[in-house]
Amino acid sequence: MPVLWHYCRHTPHSYERADYLEALAVIDPSGLDDAYTESLWDCEERARLLAIASAPHNPQILHRIAVLRDDPMETPDVRAAAGTRLTP
Repeated sequence: MPVLWHYCRHTPHSYERADYLEALAVIDPSGLDDAYTESLWDCEERARLLAIASAPHNPQILHRIAVLRDDPMETPDVRAAAGTRLTP
């Protein structure tokens, strides 16, 4: 698993981060809170979607998800996922 963490953090291809994050979650879903939190700012839509679904529940995270929901420049899928996550 350390190899996957290394690739996830240092890949030269941004589109691969979501794949590494998914693989890490399958192998051991514990301990990914920081990775999901960081992924809320990722340039890749799939990484942001994973983060919206799995980031820890706390006020700072929920604020960031609300920003994604309300951002008119964000993709429709990310805005919808963020809206769903914030719906009580």
